[in-house]
Amino acid sequence: MAKQSLVERIPESHRYLLADETKAFAWVAAVMPGGGPQLTAVWFNTDGEHILFGTSDQAAKYRYFKANDRVAVSIPDPGDPYKYIQLRGRVELTEEGAVEHTHALSRKYTGQDFNIAPGLVRVMYKVKPQRITLWPPGS
Repeated sequence: MAKQSLVERIPESHRYLLADETKAFAWVAAVMPGGGPQLTAVWFNTDGEHILFGTSDQAAKYRYFKANDRVAVSIPDPGDPYKYIQLRGRVELTEEGAVEHTHALSRKYTGQDFNIAPGLVRVMYKVKPQRITLWPPGS
């Protein structure tokens, strides 16, 4: 049996949260060097297999994920915060395609390209979910 993609693993009841048209934000949790959590809201999209988001190489998330690739992501419904998708897994960092991805996310959320400051290196984060939880369960 073929392995299901991320999108196929999300039931119809919650799949719209991954759609560009929904413009939901993802809350991303990283582990800081001392072991504490760091939580940030990010723009995101999916390639069907991963949750994708980005920053520059100067962001705290970049340092944290370079040291520890464990991640938790929560994607709440913008109109109903009691309905969400939670994912846990590992994150891969890459600069390949990161500038184009940054502009694609900016166009999704603002309708225009992102103003990337000169000299900043863009990084794309690819979250490979190992566990998916839906709330409310069974909805």
